[in-house]
Amino acid sequence: MNMKNKIINIIVSLVFLLSLNTNSFAQNETYSIEYEYHKVGVFNPEWEIYNSLNPKKFEHITGYYREEMAKTILKAVQQKKVKIYDIRKREISIDSVIKSVIEFEQKNFSHNLSKDSVFKFLVPYISAYQFEEFVNYNYKTLSLEKRIKAYCPTMVRYKSFNEAKADSLHLPLFWLFPDDIVPTPNSSNNQSNKHIVNTGDFNIPDTVISLQELKYPVQNPYTLSMFDKAKKRDASILRYDGSKFKAPKEIDDLFIIKNTIIIENDEGVEEKKVVSSDILPEDIKHIRIGETWSIDPNTLLIKKQVKYIIPLIESDKGFQQLGIRIQ
Repeated sequence: MNMKNKIINIIVSLVFLLSLNTNSFAQNETYSIEYEYHKVGVFNPEWEIYNSLNPKKFEHITGYYREEMAKTILKAVQQKKVKIYDIRKREISIDSVIKSVIEFEQKNFSHNLSKDSVFKFLVPYISAYQFEEFVNYNYKTLSLEKRIKAYCPTMVRYKSFNEAKADSLHLPLFWLFPDDIVPTPNSSNNQSNKHIVNTGDFNIPDTVISLQELKYPVQNPYTLSMFDKAKKRDASILRYDGSKFKAPKEIDDLFIIKNTIIIENDEGVEEKKVVSSDILPEDIKHIRIGETWSIDPNTLLIKKQVKYIIPLIESDKGFQQLGIRIQ
């Protein structure tokens, strides 16, 4: 009997340990860390001068914060606090950057810049950033966390600008890899994507809006969870403008597309008919996200905090908001 009891105890222990490992695996499977490239435009003076931005409709980095960020980056580069690279991570010199800007201005705008004036000239025109980053998609909470691996400030200049068309030219300046020299807590076990907060960081309170594509393997579990939470009236699901839904039917109506078509009846007379189709999780392939940024003036590490997420549907007219805001 003692031997039988021992065997039973061993089996029970093994089953218990197996269940713990299974639960732990399931918890780990609630998120996915993806390595992605994102390009974010923060708008430059032409947009503001021509009043093309309606502050009630668009959120962006205003002139002061955009230029202060550019000054912070250029100052650290000039003082050689950081190294600069090309896209292949080959170190380049400040002189090579200055030369490329002078040649760019001369070729495209017949504008002669002196070597000493280049960095001052650049400040208002650094208005796009290419990011190489790790994105942590949490399927349970729908939250996004980002860790910047590298980024490239870009000069944007307009040859022509009006409400109908903006003919712009872009000059990538250099790549920065601040992540290589900044330690992250618990980096060995990937339990945290958050950098140590530096009280000397330059904080940008404006919300930076960008478009992000959802790809395999993230898209399906992330959008399925999104739909499930919305239909269960989860507290994180709001209207696209951040207000609360007043009635359950308002949410139900979001997942149906209604189109008006013209048909001929039995008598050959044209009639208008409203047809409906369901919106499925796989129809959400892009999201619009709003972030706040901060930058360390010494290492030039940019930290992002995602404030909200808006799912988008692609149509003939471009991107259309699903109607919910995840916050």
